[in-house]
Amino acid sequence: MGSDLAKVLHPVAGAPMVLYPLQAAVDAGAGELVVVVGHQAERVRDAVARAFPRARFALQAEQRGTGHAVLCGLEALAEHRGAVLILSGDVPLLRAATLEALAAAAGRSPAGLALVTFEPPSVTGYGRILRERGQVVGIREERDASPEERAIRECNAGIYCADVDLLREELPRLGTDNAQGEIYLTDLVERAVLRGEVIAVSASAQEVAGINTPEQLATIDALLRKRRGSSTL
Repeated sequence: MGSDLAKVLHPVAGAPMVLYPLQAAVDAGAGELVVVVGHQAERVRDAVARAFPRARFALQAEQRGTGHAVLCGLEALAEHRGAVLILSGDVPLLRAATLEALAAAAGRSPAGLALVTFEPPSVTGYGRILRERGQVVGIREERDASPEERAIRECNAGIYCADVDLLREELPRLGTDNAQGEIYLTDLVERAVLRGEVIAVSASAQEVAGINTPEQLATIDALLRKRRGSSTL
């Protein structure tokens, strides 16, 4: 981002970008919010707590991958039963309606897992959705993908809804045998498929667009202001 400020604290339409997916989760019916923090943890806590006083926080002291981040978050959900939405903090255009559809899909999934997929204009950098006979069977991160897998257009948005028991049982079993040497949350899909069907919910590339550059920030800021008028969150 070319800035010393933690990415999720960069303002979009007048509010830190991390607040938008949190608000979408609340609007979709989430009863609890747990924010996994790492870089500039105190500043992120302060910004979130001002908008969502009941939010709780989990510290990911070491950056060991997305699966590890969710494991850290589970520590704050020891008493929780049922579904868990797993969101990224840099997708401010995400809509509550998509999360409602995702939660409903997870409820229908024998595996207790649903995920959001999309087809971006350029697939470079995204995990590819692997299917057999039309059913989702896995996700392959680009660095680990074969040439044939890299040709797949359907990509992973990094947005999931999972039964908490699935997360508790399977996340500790995920390994780090990949190009990054990290615990990939995406590996959860292959394990869940052994339990039953994993359901995909499609979204537009614009809705699930993440922010990683100042140019992307400016583009999404303009789109969000157009969607919501000039008001802030």
